[in-house]
Amino acid sequence: MADQRTMAEFLRAPIEGYAEAIMVPPILAEHFELKHSLINMMTSDQFFGLVKDNPHDHIRWFNKLTSTIKYKDVPNSAIKLMFFQFSLVRAARRWLKKEPPRSILTWEDLVSKFINEFFSSKNDKFFEMKF
Repeated sequence: MADQRTMAEFLRAPIEGYAEAIMVPPILAEHFELKHSLINMMTSDQFFGLVKDNPHDHIRWFNKLTSTIKYKDVPNSAIKLMFFQFSLVRAARRWLKKEPPRSILTWEDLVSKFINEFFSSKNDKFFEMKF
């Protein structure tokens, strides 16, 4: 069967394939918006993905920060999923962009993938102990 698209349709740039890896659940709140000041707060201590960076410390910091954000009818897990990308930079941001579209459905999924990607025995306190 021959392709029936016109030349103009062939020349259009594709618009699919831009889905994000993180899927935020639907928000039921009537009035909800991400405030610029909150996004700035997330960028105050970004995770770079360097060997010296500890992903466990970053998750602890991020949990502490997001626990202070409350919106009526918005689950805290949805807030975490929305804001996490702003806490990443450089290698960590590239990692997130390489994750398959719609592959992170929950906060637990995100934490698991993040820790598994950036965990190194060099930044685990257990391995720093001298026996």
